Amino acid sequence: MKKKEIKGKIVYRFETPIYPANILYVNLIASYACINDCLFCSRPRGKNEIGKPNIYEKKTRSFLYLPKPPSADEIMKEINNEIKEDDQELAIIGLGEPLQYLPTVVEVVRRAKEKYPEIKVRIDTNGLVKCMYEMPAQKLELAGLDEIRISVNAINKKEYDVICRPQFKNAFENLTDFVGDCVNSKIETYVSFVIGFKCGEVKPRISQEYIEFTKSLGIDKDHVILRNYVEPLEE
Repeated sequence: MKKKEIKGKIVYRFETPIYPANILYVNLIASYACINDCLFCSRPRGKNEIGKPNIYEKKTRSFLYLPKPPSADEIMKEINNEIKEDDQELAIIGLGEPLQYLPTVVEVVRRAKEKYPEIKVRIDTNGLVKCMYEMPAQKLELAGLDEIRISVNAINKKEYDVICRPQFKNAFENLTDFVGDCVNSKIETYVSFVIGFKCGEVKPRISQEYIEFTKSLGIDKDHVILRNYVEPLEE
């Protein structure tokens, strides 16, 4: 008899002093997939690392491995089942890169905003979607996306390639172009950087250097998120 594969959650919740409980999180990422392999990231790397201790699943108290990406219908069914009257935000995040599935994300954003117009819809992304799709910011804007948080994590291509190890050539250029596209749209745009991570090939940066760099991207200081590096969990 074939062993049934364990499936993780499509929607989940967690609460911290920073993030309240009235946010419903959406996970649509298969096999923890990402198009970067960031040195500071402790996500499991695919099916072979299912069950590996990581800060993300520990924090959410949820198993997030999906054997395949869910359809927009499947995602909306889960959202409709779990949404609460006092929810203020729908956050498409998961464990990996959600905008690998841009067509599905656009459809979910559009349908969620049509059904729950009072709820803010947000996406967290590494911003490399322009390496895969044309005009992603415009498509997300038309769907009604309210907010996007883009992980930049470096101030130049050389440092980005060392720290984030992207699969695509010209990743940093596409990333900064995408930030600019979002800034020029109606989407409220934030950028984030992991600070406190030490890599021998890249000198440590102070917070002000990140803030100065983001000015060239059209980002104000109050739209810069600096996230402290968290050590991987012990096996």
